[in-house]
Amino acid sequence: MSFLLEQQAGACQLGSTLFWRWDWEHDPCIRAVFVDALPPVLVAAVAWRLLGSSKLGVAKLHLSPLPAGLGAGQSDNRLWIGPLFACLALVQVLVQTVAIYRLLSAKSFVAPLALAAMVVLVGWLVAGMSAVGQFRLYLLHRRHGYFGLFSPALTGFVAASLVSNLAEVYFVFFTRSRWHAPIADDNVLLLVGLAITSAASLLLVVVRDLPKRNTAAAISLLEEESELLIDSTGASDINTRRLARGSPPRQLSPEVGSSILSNALFCWVNGFLELGKRRQPQQDDLYEPPSKLTPASVWARFDAQAKPGRGLLWQLLWTFKLEIAAQAILNPIVIALDYAQPFFMQQILRFIDNYAKDSSIGMRYGYFLAGAMLTSNILLTFVEQQQAWHSRLLSVYVRNIVVFKLTQKTARRGAKESPEPSGGKGASDGRAYNVLTTDVSRLSKMSAVIQAVFMLPSQQMVGAWYMYQLLGLAGIVGALLLVAVLRVSRGLIGCANAIEDRLGTLNDQRLATISEVIRGIASVKLFGWGSRFIDVVGEKRAQQLKALWQRARVWSLIHFVTLGSLPFINFAMFAIYSARHNVDAETIFTAIAVFMLIQRSVDWMPGLFAEAVSVVVSFRRIESYLSHPDPQSLDDRVQAGNATKAGFQDAYLAWSHSRPADIDSHSGATTPTADSVAPFSLSGLNVLFPAGQLSLIGGPTGSGKSSMLAALTGEMTLLGGQVLVPTSVSREAIVGRFGAQTTTVLSDVAYVSQEPWLRNATVRDNILFGEAYSQDRYEQVLRVCALTPDLRILPAGDMSEIGERGITLSGGQKQRVALARAIYSSRRILLIDDCLSAVDAHTGKHILHKCLLDSSGLMHGRTRILVTHHMPMCLPHCQFVVLMRGGAVEFQGPPSELSNAKIPLCASSDRSDDVGDGVEPERDVCPTQDELNAKRIADAECAGASARQKAHGRIVDDEVRLQGLIKLDTWKLYLTQCGGWPFIVSCLGCIVATQFLATYKDYYFATRLGRKTGSDSIMHWLIVYLGISFLSSVISTFTMLWTYSGSLRASVALHDRLLRSIIYATPRFLETTPMGRMMARFAKDIQVIDTDIMEIIFFFLRSLVSAFITLVVISSAVPLFTLVGLGVLLVYADLTWSFMQAQRECKRLEATSFAPMISLYSEMIPGCDTIRAFNMQQAYMEEMHSRFMAYLSADLILRSTRRWLGMRIGLTSSVVSFSTAVFILLSIDSFNSGLAGFVLIYAVNFWTEAIVVVRRYSDLELSLNCVERAHQYMTIDQEAASTTLPKNSPAREWPSTGELVVKDLVVGYTSSTPVLHGVSFTVRHGEKIGVVGRTGAGKSTLSLALLRFIEASSGQIQLDGVDVATLGLEELRQSITIIPQDPVLFNGTIRFNLDPFGDHSDELLLDVLRRTTLLKEGQGSSSNSSTNVGDMAALGPENSVAAFVSLDDPIVSNGQNLSLGQRQLVALARALVRRSKLVVMDEATASVDFQTDENMQKAIRGSEFADSTLLCIAHRLRTIVDYDRVLVLDDGKVIEFDTPGNLINREGGSHFRWLCENSGEFALLQAMAKN
Repeated sequence: MSFLLEQQAGACQLGSTLFWRWDWEHDPCIRAVFVDALPPVLVAAVAWRLLGSSKLGVAKLHLSPLPAGLGAGQSDNRLWIGPLFACLALVQVLVQTVAIYRLLSAKSFVAPLALAAMVVLVGWLVAGMSAVGQFRLYLLHRRHGYFGLFSPALTGFVAASLVSNLAEVYFVFFTRSRWHAPIADDNVLLLVGLAITSAASLLLVVVRDLPKRNTAAAISLLEEESELLIDSTGASDINTRRLARGSPPRQLSPEVGSSILSNALFCWVNGFLELGKRRQPQQDDLYEPPSKLTPASVWARFDAQAKPGRGLLWQLLWTFKLEIAAQAILNPIVIALDYAQPFFMQQILRFIDNYAKDSSIGMRYGYFLAGAMLTSNILLTFVEQQQAWHSRLLSVYVRNIVVFKLTQKTARRGAKESPEPSGGKGASDGRAYNVLTTDVSRLSKMSAVIQAVFMLPSQQMVGAWYMYQLLGLAGIVGALLLVAVLRVSRGLIGCANAIEDRLGTLNDQRLATISEVIRGIASVKLFGWGSRFIDVVGEKRAQQLKALWQRARVWSLIHFVTLGSLPFINFAMFAIYSARHNVDAETIFTAIAVFMLIQRSVDWMPGLFAEAVSVVVSFRRIESYLSHPDPQSLDDRVQAGNATKAGFQDAYLAWSHSRPADIDSHSGATTPTADSVAPFSLSGLNVLFPAGQLSLIGGPTGSGKSSMLAALTGEMTLLGGQVLVPTSVSREAIVGRFGAQTTTVLSDVAYVSQEPWLRNATVRDNILFGEAYSQDRYEQVLRVCALTPDLRILPAGDMSEIGERGITLSGGQKQRVALARAIYSSRRILLIDDCLSAVDAHTGKHILHKCLLDSSGLMHGRTRILVTHHMPMCLPHCQFVVLMRGGAVEFQGPPSELSNAKIPLCASSDRSDDVGDGVEPERDVCPTQDELNAKRIADAECAGASARQKAHGRIVDDEVRLQGLIKLDTWKLYLTQCGGWPFIVSCLGCIVATQFLATYKDYYFATRLGRKTGSDSIMHWLIVYLGISFLSSVISTFTMLWTYSGSLRASVALHDRLLRSIIYATPRFLETTPMGRMMARFAKDIQVIDTDIMEIIFFFLRSLVSAFITLVVISSAVPLFTLVGLGVLLVYADLTWSFMQAQRECKRLEATSFAPMISLYSEMIPGCDTIRAFNMQQAYMEEMHSRFMAYLSADLILRSTRRWLGMRIGLTSSVVSFSTAVFILLSIDSFNSGLAGFVLIYAVNFWTEAIVVVRRYSDLELSLNCVERAHQYMTIDQEAASTTLPKNSPAREWPSTGELVVKDLVVGYTSSTPVLHGVSFTVRHGEKIGVVGRTGAGKSTLSLALLRFIEASSGQIQLDGVDVATLGLEELRQSITIIPQDPVLFNGTIRFNLDPFGDHSDELLLDVLRRTTLLKEGQGSSSNSSTNVGDMAALGPENSVAAFVSLDDPIVSNGQNLSLGQRQLVALARALVRRSKLVVMDEATASVDFQTDENMQKAIRGSEFADSTLLCIAHRLRTIVDYDRVLVLDDGKVIEFDTPGNLINREGGSHFRWLCENSGEFALLQAMAKN
C-alpha cells in the first residue's frame, strides 16, 4: 500500500540482480512487488502445497464433531472467529479498493504498482469469500467442521501479510531518511491496513483454539502410530491382570487444544492457579497429562528406535534427537535476542551522542530504538520460555523411560543377590532405592545440561566476536584468557566428578543400612539395638558428610577461579584497548554489557558443570544397576514343549547369576575357580514329580529343599541338564506397552515361598493377586486354608489392609494368606515351601486334609509339591517323596519304599491317623465375606468417621499434606541448625557487600568516562576497577563456602533427628506407615537438604540484593522511574503470590505421589521371585504406570506454573528497560552517554535478576518442603524413654534371677480391642515354660508385652521384683532375649549379627556357633573367609546346616545367603551369646527339621540356659512337652497352667490333651511327657 504514498517517476529500477543491493529504502515499487504482494501469495501457495496433502487431511472435506463436552451453552471460539474473520477480510478488501482508486487517479501511473495492488486485493477477496463459504458449510453440517475451515493457505497468507505490513511501516517511518518526515494523511491507509491485518492474524494464529484429539480441527495432523494404539490415559488394549482397580479419570489437560496465545502465555494454567487461591488443590484436581507425555507413549517411541549394544544414554539421545535438534535450532535465536539488548543499548548511546551534537535529527529514531528494545525483550521472553518448556519436557521423556527401565529390572532381579566385594556396588536394596530417588531426580537436570551444551559455547563465541567488533585485538585477548580459565576449571571439575562418584557409593551404603533397619525395625527394638544402629548409620553418614564438604570446597574453588578471573580479563581488555583508542561510553558500556552476558554464561558454568557431572554419574549408576546380571532366562534352562511335567533331568544348578565354577559334565562335580568359592549347588537331579499328585520334599536344614523349588521357578542357574516345568509364550510380553521382558514365561505354576511374601493391600487383594473374583471359589479357598475364623477377628474382614510385609498378621496368618493366593489361582502346579511350620498342629491338619488332600474341586488334577519337616503327619497321604541331603537327592519314590534306616528324620512312633483330621464340623449356614463386609459397613455408617475407616479396613492413612505457606517453624528449624542469627547476618552482610562492590565498580567507571586525562589516569582507574572487582569475587567465594558449612551443619542435625525419631517411633506408626514414605525422607528429601537448599538461598539473596540495587540505581538517576518501579514491584508481588499458592501445593502433591512409587518398589524387591513365578511382571509395570501417572500430573503442573511465572515476569521486566530508555530520552538534555550507559546496563539486566529472584524463591520454598516433610516425622509419637530415670534405676546386677510375675495383664494393639484379657501367672527362676494355643490365641502378643513392644492397658509385669513399666526400653530389652518367629539378620559379618556392641570375645562367639551346629567342622579361627550365596553346602551328612568358616563370614541383606532354618539357628546363637535371665522363644524352631530341633532343645536344656527362665511359644508340641510347665492360652486368656504330664493325663480331658490328640503324635507326646 505504500506505493500510494510515495509516487516517483521511474520506479522499480532494480539496477542489480542481487536483491540486497536494491534500494529498498527509497524505491516504493520494489517494496510493493517484493514485500507487499509476492511474499503473502508465495507463503499461501507453499502452505497449500505442503499442508494440503491427503496425509494431513486439509484438502479433503472430512467431517468431524465439535470438541467432546461442548454443546448448547458452551463456548467454542471457532463459532465467532469465523464470522469475525470474514468481516475483517471484507473490510480489508474495501481498504485495498480505496488504495487502488487513489493509485489510478494519481498523476503518474506505474504499472507494477497497480499490478501489486491488484494481487493484494484479490488475495484478501479470496480469503474473505473462502472464510464465508467455509463457515456456511460448517453451519450446514450442524456445526461439524471439516479440515478446510481455517486452511493453512489462508492462515499463511494472513500471517505473511502482517510481516509485510510491518516491514513497510519500518521503511516508511523509521529509516534514517525518514527521521524528519512528518506523518502524512496518506499514511492512514497503511496504518488501517496494518491494524486489520494484525487483528486477522491475531484471530487465526493466536486466539483460535488448536485441534483437540478426535474433534473438529482447523489443521489436524494424524496422530503418531503409537498414539493410535494408546488412549489419552495411556491405557493399551491388552488383556492384562491388574493389581488394583484403575484410578478415576482426571480432566484432560487444558493445554490440549488451547490456542497459540494460551499455549505461548501458558494461560491454560490459569484455572489451576485460581483454584489454588480458593482452596488447597487435591490429587483429583490435577490434569491428565497429554497423550504424548504418558510413559506408554514415550516407551513406544523409545522401543521403536532402540538399538541393541548402545548404552542407555546414547539410546536416549538417539530417540529424542528431534527434541535435541529443536534445542539446537532455538538456541541461536535466544542468543541473537540476548545480544540484541546490548546492540540496541549501543544504538541508543550513539543516538544520545549524535543528538548532543545535532538536536535537529529529532527523537523518532530514539523512541524506535526503545520500542525495538521492548520488542526484542518480549520476543526473548516468549522464545526462552518456550525453549525452557520443551527442554524440560525432554527431561520428562527421559525420566519416563528410566523409571520403567528400572521397574523392569527390579522385576527381573534375582531373589538372592550376591554381595560384591566393594560393599556398596551391585544390585543392593540401597542402590535400588537410590537410583529411583536420587539418581532419577537428578535426570531432571539433563535438559539444562543439553541446553548449556548448545548455548554456552555459542553464546561465548558470539560474545567474543562482538567484543572483537567493539575492542578489536583487546576482545580477542579477553576471549583467549577466558578459554585459559575454562581449561583450568576443567581439571577441578575432574576432581568434582570423582567426589560425585564416591558420594553416590556412600549414599547407597547409607540407604541400604537404613532400609535394613526399617525393614527389621521390630527386631531392632526387641533387642534394644536402636542406639547401636544409630551409631552404625552415623558412621556411614559421617563418611558421606566428609565427601560433601570436599565437594563444597572444590565447587567453591571452581566458583573462585571462574568469577575471580573475570576482573583480570576485563582489566587486560580495557588496558590494551585504552593504549590505542580513546575510551568512550558507547564502546565501554556496550563492552561491559556484552561482557555481562559472557560473565553470566561463565557464572552458570560451575553450576552447570556440577549438574552435568551429577547427571553423568547418575547415568553411570543407573546403567550399572541395569547391567547387573539377570537370573538365567527360561529359554536357556527349560525344555521346550512341556505342558504338564515338573522335575529335572540330569540337572546341575547353583545359586549364581554367572558361571562361578567349572562343571564336570560326567560327574557333575564343581571345581571352584581361583578367585571364588563354589556356590551352593544341586547336583545330579533326576526327579519327575507325578502329575496331579501330592509330592513331599524332605531333608535336614540346609540340605537344599527350598533350593529345589527355587530351581523350578527359575531362581537358580542351570549349569547342566534340563529343568522340566510348563512354560508358554506370553501375549502380555509380546504386546505389553512396556516391551517384552521375556517371551517365555512360567505357565500353570503357583509358588508359596518359605517366608510368605505379601503385598501392602487388603487380604482379598493378596489372595486374588490379579485374578478375577469368583465368590464361590473365593469362599471355598478361605475355608480350606482355615482363614475364615481369622477374618472374623480382623476389623474389616477380608477387606482389611495388612500393611507392608503383612505386618498386622501373625506368622501363621501370613503363611495361610500366601497359600490361599496359590490355591485360588488357576495354576495346575503348586510349589509350596513349608506352609505347615508356622501354624499349630490343628490348623496344619486342617490344611493337609481339607486343602492339600482335597481331590475334588479346588485340588482336582493339580500337582502339589510340598517342602515340609512334618513328615510323620504328611507321609501317609502322599504319593511321592524326595529326600535331600547336601544338595543331592538321597531318596525318591513312593513312601512305601522308604526304609527307616534311610530316613531317621522321618521316623515317628506315631504315623497313624486314627485320631482323625482334627477339623471341627462346619456350620451349615455361614455368611460369605461379601455379606459380612456389607453388614460391617452398614453398622459403621451410624458410628462416625473412625468407625467407617475401620470398617473399610484401612490402616494406612493418606499421607498428611500441610497447607499454605511454609511454616515459620520450618524456616526456624533449618536456619537455627545452620547457625542461627550470627550465621544469617554474616551471610547477608557478605552478599550485600559483594553486590554493592559489583555495582560500585561500574558506577566508578561511568563517572570517569569522558574526562580528558592521560593514559596514566586511565590505568589508575582500571587498577581501582580491578581491585574492587577482585574483592567482590573473594567475598562471594567466601560467602559460598560459609553457606555450605551452614548447610552441612543443618544436614547433620536434621538427619540425626529424623533417624532417631523413626527408630524410636511407636510400633503403631511403623505398622501404618509404608516403608516408601520413610525411605523417601531419607533418600530424596535428605539429598535436597544436603546439596540444594543453602545453594538456593545463596543465589536467591544475591539476586534479590542485585535487583534491589538495580531499582535504586535507576530510580536515583531517573526519578520518574520510581512510579514504574513501584508498579513493577506490585505486579511482581501479585504474580509471585498467585504462583506460590499453586506451586507450593503442587510440590507437596508431587512429594506425596512419589512415596507410593517407592512403596511399590519396596514391595517388589523382596517378592520378585513370587512375582515372576505368577508371571505378574506386566501387572506390576501397569501398577507402576498408574502410580507414576499421578506423580507425572503433579510434576507437569509444577513445571508449567514455573513457565507461567517466567513468561509474566519477563513481560513485566521488559517494561523496566523500555521505560528507562524512554525516560532517558525524555530527559536527554540532562544525560550524558556515560551515565545513560551505566543506567541502561542495569535496566537491560534487571529482568534476568528479577526472574532469578522469583525462581530462586520458588525453588527455596519447594526445597524447604523437604525440611517440612522431614520435620513431620520428627514430631511423630515416640515410645517411652530408652533409658531409665535415676530414681527408678534397678540394682547394678539386675536381673539376678528370671522370676517373672504377670498380674491381671490386659494388652491390645488398640485400646478398644484387647487381645489379652486379665492374664495372670507366675514363673519361678530357671523354669522352662511352654506356651501353646491355637493360632490367634495371644501367644506372640504375650511375648511382645513382656518387652513392652505393646504397652499394657492395665495390669503389671514384674521381672526379678521390678515393674518393667518403670524401666527404660533399651535397658529392659537388653536384659531379655527374644528369638522371634521371623529371624531378622543384617548386612555385615556373622560377628556383627551375634554381637553388634562388641561386648563378647571371639572365643565365646565361635563356641556358640559350634553349639548351634553352624560352624563348619575343623574351623574356629577368625580369619577372613567368604561365604557362599544361597543354601550353604554341608561338609558331610552329619552337619548339613553348618554355614560359617569364621566370624568374618558375610551375611547379606536380610540373611539371603542362608536358608530360613539357618537364620533361625543364628537367632538362637544370638540368644546364647546374650545369656539373659529371661529368654523368650517365639516359634524359633519352626523352620528346622526335627533332628535340628532336637539338637537345639538340647542346647536350650544345657548349661547355657541352666540359670535362665525360658518361655517357649511353639506349635510343635514335641518341642515343649518335656518342659517344666505348659501355659495354655485361648482367646487371650489363661485356661490351663500345669506340668505337661498332669495336663495330658487330666481326668475329663484338657485343652492341651486335645491339642496333642490333633497333632498326629499323641503316643509320642504322651511318652515324652511321662518321661
